[in-house]
Amino acid sequence: MTKVQDIKPLIKKIEQPITCHGISVRTNNLAETREDSAKLGSLWQSFYQSHVAKLTEAADIYGIYHHYERDDTGDFDVVAAWAEGSYQGEPSDEKNELVTVTIPAGKYMVFSESGAMPDTVIDAWEKVWAYFNDPSCEHTRTYGVDFEQYLEGNLERGQVDLHIGIE
Repeated sequence: MTKVQDIKPLIKKIEQPITCHGISVRTNNLAETREDSAKLGSLWQSFYQSHVAKLTEAADIYGIYHHYERDDTGDFDVVAAWAEGSYQGEPSDEKNELVTVTIPAGKYMVFSESGAMPDTVIDAWEKVWAYFNDPSCEHTRTYGVDFEQYLEGNLERGQVDLHIGIE
């Protein structure tokens, strides 16, 4: 069990917006705990099969959370995406499923984890929830845009930086 005092996130200011393109689903945290309603696994599987091989070698991959209904108990959109300019050629959009989303400039709290995916991402989110649900937490989430950044395009093993928008 993670102790809040052991969590050491960094605060980072994103100076310039980041425009990303990808595919999206709408879900919520409760749905993701049940096999019959979870959508994120199939989102990432589809993204991996359709787009990852066409990204530039050093492309970062993003998991963008936005359009929050209210907070982490409501619905939100998740976009599996790449940064503009890191796709080789034109992405195929036969199903009209590609979306564009902009990660806004602003202040983010960054939780970094390394290891095998998806456990690494799950561990990072557990730290986020523990940190922000602690009564002594000094920061407030904005529930505007949060994002995972998979460094060097590695969705199997590597580092993920989970950025949480804060006031």
